[in-house]
Amino acid sequence: MRAEPIVIDAADATLHLLESCQRVGSRAERRFVLLNRSREVWPYQSALLLENGEALAHSGVGSVEKQGPYGLWLKRLATALRQREAGGLQPDDVPADLQAEWVDYWPAHLLHLPAARISPDSPPTQAPTLWLVRELPWSPREVAELQRWWQCWQQHDDLAERAAARGHRASWMSLRHHWQTRRGKLAAIATATLLGLLFWPVSLTLRAPGELVPREPVVLRAAIDGTVRGFKVEPNQPVKAGQVLAELDDAGWHGRLQVAQHAQATAEAELRQVHQQLLNDPRARSQLAAAQGKYEERRAEVSYLTQQVQRAVIVAPQDGVVLIQDPGSWPGRTVATGEAIMKLAQPQDQEVEAWLAVADAVDLPAGTPMSLQLASLPGRPVAARLNLYAFEAEQRADHGLGYRLRGTLTANASERLGSRGTVRIEGPRVPLIYWLLRRPLAALRESTGW
Repeated sequence: MRAEPIVIDAADATLHLLESCQRVGSRAERRFVLLNRSREVWPYQSALLLENGEALAHSGVGSVEKQGPYGLWLKRLATALRQREAGGLQPDDVPADLQAEWVDYWPAHLLHLPAARISPDSPPTQAPTLWLVRELPWSPREVAELQRWWQCWQQHDDLAERAAARGHRASWMSLRHHWQTRRGKLAAIATATLLGLLFWPVSLTLRAPGELVPREPVVLRAAIDGTVRGFKVEPNQPVKAGQVLAELDDAGWHGRLQVAQHAQATAEAELRQVHQQLLNDPRARSQLAAAQGKYEERRAEVSYLTQQVQRAVIVAPQDGVVLIQDPGSWPGRTVATGEAIMKLAQPQDQEVEAWLAVADAVDLPAGTPMSLQLASLPGRPVAARLNLYAFEAEQRADHGLGYRLRGTLTANASERLGSRGTVRIEGPRVPLIYWLLRRPLAALRESTGW
């Protein structure tokens, strides 16, 4: 025997769905019944509830990102269908600029059910719209049944919200009467005091590792490709302008220079020989240009190689203090042209540099007070004012990922360049409750993804 198809009575289904709405307490739960339970009677792929052109709820997901591509497309589509009557729609029924995205996001058939006026005193802004989409066309019977169920749901939702509002008002009146008693007054004073303390403005103080660094150091780089032979100075040693700081291995350049010098001497001898021949044989004039050009070429080569040999020596362009990172690892290292080898800084030209962790990043305007608490002299902080807040975070081997901060000293430098410690930054003023809960909430969001 062939099984008979099951026919679902629309009135019984609507009554069953309304009973499900009555058993729940919140509007969000009623919307869940509307968008997700209705497909038990009328099959569809997706359902949306919109208000003022924005998606209030979506079947199968918690919410729709309003500024995302899908949310913006929904808003444009709602604007285009604002004046349309209830009924089924297809991609060809909407403007051309919306059809391509329809095919990407939805099946082919949409049932558009605008809001019915619940009562004469209903606010005009509360005009929800129900959309149902699926692959198959909507029959006139399904449109009528869903329109009846949609109107019933709106009426029930409006009545439930009015009853909840009356309940809230009654609770508020009871609470107000309680606060008028003596115990209520004392509790009100205590609550007001606590709220006042929680919202008392305090400075959002931040801490970050920092040090004293040169404000405008001169970076000394390798002028040629080669190998570092050795340093002629020690780290943090004061030097004078013109003093030799380091030498590169110039054996290769020196050998080429000697060969070029011999070639120049040969070319010079040939040139003199041609000049002597001109005295006796005027036909030798044809050889003069070639000999002269060869000599000039050899002389230019000697000049170039002489400069390269001189560039193998790094000298101080000005007075200052030499800053070298890990000096023991440089001898024997091969360097390329332009590679930084050391820095030359003025001892009194200093700034405070700090690395603010990404978790502590807040808005810090220029001029924010900073103070460097030195590890060697904890009782003598170095005061500064923020002048640089890096846009991008950088990875540091010793401090991890953080934002570079630079602060100008408010007084003359009195501490040794390179001194390290902890930088205290006076951030904006915020309520005390935010100051207390900022880190716990950030940790909770990071761990739960909320």
